[in-house]
Amino acid sequence: MHNNKMSKRTIRIPNFFPILTLAAALAVPAISAAEDNQELQTLVDDLKTLTDKARQQRAADRWLLNAMENLVAKYDWPWRDVLASDDFSDGDFRQDPAWQLIAGEFWVDGRLGLHSQSLSEPAQRDEQPQEETREEKQDLGRTLLGALLKEAIKERRQEREQAPAQELEPQQGGPAEIHLPMQIPRVFAAQVDLSVHNRPSEDGQIEFGLYQNQDGSSGYRLTIFTGQRPMLELLSIRSGRSMITDTVEIADLSDGQSHQLEWRRSPDGQIEILLDGEQLSRTRDNSFRYPFKRFAIANQAWDFAVQSVTLYGGQ
Repeated sequence: MHNNKMSKRTIRIPNFFPILTLAAALAVPAISAAEDNQELQTLVDDLKTLTDKARQQRAADRWLLNAMENLVAKYDWPWRDVLASDDFSDGDFRQDPAWQLIAGEFWVDGRLGLHSQSLSEPAQRDEQPQEETREEKQDLGRTLLGALLKEAIKERRQEREQAPAQELEPQQGGPAEIHLPMQIPRVFAAQVDLSVHNRPSEDGQIEFGLYQNQDGSSGYRLTIFTGQRPMLELLSIRSGRSMITDTVEIADLSDGQSHQLEWRRSPDGQIEILLDGEQLSRTRDNSFRYPFKRFAIANQAWDFAVQSVTLYGGQ
């Protein structure tokens, strides 16, 4: 008879219970499930700890570790801190939280929320030089349009001055901008519920900004265009110079219905933009090392309203 000696070997087997539980929890798809489900977020945190420990101890194959890390990255919600939340139900945007009016005019509509109207002409998206004759025609058209806008604004002001104070509905032509000064970390998430009240296919432009200064020369700017070519554009701005981070086509939002915009940046610099739960853009940018100092909303050429704004921070 032959004696077979077997060498004893210690095999570390990681606890896969969090993985199995997490897989069951994710059976019903949700883009930001961990945001609304504390139990699921706890599982994600446990999985993150388990993955780090397994990698340090080399207790699992590389493919399994990669799969675990991908699960964490996909369903983790690192934006745990609510920095500010405003649904404008108090009727005053100047307090709790205190927004600052930078230009134009905003007011709180009891039905629509934070409301703004602008009669200004939307910015040109075509940067190609135009022929001289066409420029002359455009200059003449702008002059006529400017005269008409001034007359319309004058009439509106006269109507407001003659109306009783309780019936005033503030409206003013020209671009409008409002800021919420606060410390916003590089890892952020912004959720905005908004509605657009332009006519279908009417050109419009609204901007959301995260800036490191008041003049908007450093930070991110997210612009939504409506009209014949509805699109979304994300800019990275440094020292006043803009660089396009991403541009995507979107559906025209001029339907008067409420839409939810989600804009978030993860710890690794990945930026995601979602509209009504559908991911529109996913890119990476590490332009800024320091926190932002204000969240901005600018109405360049639109009739729109914001029902709520919520800002999150993370590490």
